Amino acid sequence: MPSRMIIDSHGDDEVQYLTSRDVAPECRSRSSSSATLGRTADDEDDDEEEAEELVELFEHEVIDLTRHESEDGSHDSIRPGELALDKFREPRSGTQLFRGDLIQVEHVELGSYTIDFVQIKVIARDRQGDCKIRGIPFVRTRKLLGKLPKKTNEICMILHIQRRYDGQELPAVLIDVPTASIVKKRELVMTNAIYPEHCYNGENIGLHIQNEQAPQRLAEDHGKLTCRWKFAIYFTMQRQSRATRPEEELLERVQADEVPVSRYRVSDEGLCNHWRGGRIKGGSWPHTESSIVDLESKPSSVNTAHRTGSRRLGQKYTLFDSFCGAGGVSHGAQSSGFKVQGSVDEFIRDSKDRRMRVDVLHLSPPCQYFSPAHTHQSVHDDTNIFALFGCLSLIYKLRPRLITLEQTFGITHERHHHYLRALIGDYTQLGYSVRWKVVRLCTWGSAQDRKRLIILAAAPGERLPPFPKPTHSETGAGGLQPWTTVEKAIGSIRVGDDLHNLDSVKYHRPPRAPLDPRRLAGTITTGGNEVYYPDGSRDLTIREYACIQGFPKYHKFFGTKTCIRRQIGNAFPPNTVRVLYRHLEDWLLQQDGMTRGQPLADSVLSVDDSDIDPSDDYAGSQTYSMAPSAPEMGEDVVELAPPCGRPRGTGHRCSALVDLT
Repeated sequence: MPSRMIIDSHGDDEVQYLTSRDVAPECRSRSSSSATLGRTADDEDDDEEEAEELVELFEHEVIDLTRHESEDGSHDSIRPGELALDKFREPRSGTQLFRGDLIQVEHVELGSYTIDFVQIKVIARDRQGDCKIRGIPFVRTRKLLGKLPKKTNEICMILHIQRRYDGQELPAVLIDVPTASIVKKRELVMTNAIYPEHCYNGENIGLHIQNEQAPQRLAEDHGKLTCRWKFAIYFTMQRQSRATRPEEELLERVQADEVPVSRYRVSDEGLCNHWRGGRIKGGSWPHTESSIVDLESKPSSVNTAHRTGSRRLGQKYTLFDSFCGAGGVSHGAQSSGFKVQGSVDEFIRDSKDRRMRVDVLHLSPPCQYFSPAHTHQSVHDDTNIFALFGCLSLIYKLRPRLITLEQTFGITHERHHHYLRALIGDYTQLGYSVRWKVVRLCTWGSAQDRKRLIILAAAPGERLPPFPKPTHSETGAGGLQPWTTVEKAIGSIRVGDDLHNLDSVKYHRPPRAPLDPRRLAGTITTGGNEVYYPDGSRDLTIREYACIQGFPKYHKFFGTKTCIRRQIGNAFPPNTVRVLYRHLEDWLLQQDGMTRGQPLADSVLSVDDSDIDPSDDYAGSQTYSMAPSAPEMGEDVVELAPPCGRPRGTGHRCSALVDLT
């Protein structure tokens, strides 16, 4: 039987502890959603298979909650019948150990990880007189399979954090360490400095060995250890189940306020200045020299985290939208208050001599190769893979404060794990903290039951934002809005609207089975044949597809019918983008100590906002662009025809927007 991770709790007021047990394999089951339309029996089978593969990303982190749920607690809690101790003398070496010390351990397993070190948080003696050691586990960065750079004596904290069904986060679980597993005490340096600052120095270990490999072995056995990263796994225990799986992971840099020794601490301002040369609080558009924060001054003079100021009139955070396609992200971000500084799909003019900085970079690299629907090789597979890892150069060029990435959840499947790990490693090698999760976009207002992998990243010196909370639910309970249904998504479309040509759609004779328009649609794809008009009489028009995908009905598309369908199917729904980017704007304003100059009219963009005349200034200073396409960029936005020799309708994206300034 496989070894799985068990969380034990011993009382209502105690911290949780991780132990290791052998458990029988679980039987997996999945019931289909009662709120989704446009799916056949074959679709249900596919969904069940996808659900099976989806959990593979966290397979090594399976958690089984037994006994009683731990409600509240702290790292210093002890179990009933135990007596807290201030110190412990390790019997083999005689070394005294205190809370906060780092110990090297052996034969300690946690999920698929072999734990290398534990920072002691609890020392206790039980009724039998046995000493108990518990603490936070650490592993060498090389054990994270490429998610972090593999550097000698660089280690990473491993945190398992339970979220209760009401969203409350409990303290990180502690791991039990048998006293026989303690090897020795080690020196730990906790720092938020960029590597190689404070890394081990092999020349200072104290011994001189001729063998070239011996110094590294000696350093690993005796040298100081440096921790710059935390790997956190979040999981939720529902009311009716004790067994659950993690739902979100992050790799986050150690923060300045978590570094106990001042000489190992670097201010956020210093880190930001080193990476991107400063930041403009409240948004970098429009650019003014006086608004740049002087990060060369003393940190105390620039730290405005606890100050509050108002943004200048018209001030906005900037976005660079890469792989923009039809402009779904550009439109959603613009409608939430961002200035789209650049938007590019297939290429951008050579800009190696230009210094370019943006507040937020969005990446939507082609997803076809990683899609669950991709079952056979394509001539475009290598191109799509290279595009995924070409993002690193773009990040290095633009050095954004925050990054968002949207990708098919198929990249979380076992056969694509190495690509996801390498992608995360690209972020962390530049010092970016990274958070990733598979999100049901209907919880952010999409009219489809569509799952996407969303990645958030924060530059050195920036705090990593959480994901937005759900804005919609099936019932609309708890102050949330009900699902955005198909009826709501397409109900405002009228005969004569752009791209709503009823004479050009396929009619079904006899009609297909009717669908309930008061439910969610199935996932819109580039083919666009999976969802049809609810009464079953015909296929959807292009405008109906676009509205179900979250575009307002005045959004302009360019290209052939096939090309537009592909743009729509590849798009990140702009109404869900608005939820995400409104959240990110609020986060940046909070970090900058700024307040919004003029609030938006509402917090969620509904797909039926297309009823609003684009000429109406219904949101004060925050208005939609009335240019032929969504992004707000000015005269230098052009439509790109397919490059010479490439016919429309190939596997590549069609019709791009690019800023040529």
